Amino acid sequence: MQSAQMEAGGMDISEREVRIRSSYISMAAVSGAHYRIAREYARLARCRVVFPDYRLAPDYPFPVPVEDCYQAYAWTVRNAEKLGIDSSRIVIAGDSTGGNLAAAVTIMAAERGERLPAGSMLIYPVTDRRMESESMKRYTDTPVWNSRLSEMMWKAYLGPSTVTDISHASVMEAERLDFFPETYAEVAEFDCLHDEGAGFAERLRREGVAVELHEEKGCCHGYEMALRGSIMRNAMEKRIRYLTRIFSSASQK
Repeated sequence: MQSAQMEAGGMDISEREVRIRSSYISMAAVSGAHYRIAREYARLARCRVVFPDYRLAPDYPFPVPVEDCYQAYAWTVRNAEKLGIDSSRIVIAGDSTGGNLAAAVTIMAAERGERLPAGSMLIYPVTDRRMESESMKRYTDTPVWNSRLSEMMWKAYLGPSTVTDISHASVMEAERLDFFPETYAEVAEFDCLHDEGAGFAERLRREGVAVELHEEKGCCHGYEMALRGSIMRNAMEKRIRYLTRIFSSASQK
């Protein structure tokens, strides 16, 4: 597996963020916006960023993509000393399908006895294959992403085989989530994924997890692509505050 590592130049950095990248199922590469955002995390949160590559559906349906991401996370944790990082200060993050993968990797880490991340950052995440939310029913033709595309995505991702560990794909179906670290979540107002992202955050809260949930008003899925817009500037400020606080509090434990 290939990975791109970016770090704030010249600084002695012990924090590390593992970011499970967003992927649109039909595309083999992420946009340049994701790399620019990753560089901003490194620069502003003073952290190193691991940007794992993973095999994509439909050529490689579930569980291949999430297993690739889990192996990238576990490798980072187990090689922390060699990499010169602090394994107690890892935040796992992702947007859209990447948010699904980040949440699923956290579930898998708990099940497999791997060290859990210090934080989880989920940006308009995919969380529920059942697609029963009101926003999923409402936003059938919104730009960038909508419920019709979500249905196509789930069919491509789950493939024709019977899925056994469904919580590794549809994270809302996990039996328990109380082991999650403090979580930051964003949802877009006009997004078919709005309710399932907010619902996942609310379920974490009900199970005792500290959650910071933000609804970005007046925008649809994929607002990260408008890096210079006011919505994204404000979102980045909130994310950097969260990352800085998590890194700092983890170092004091």
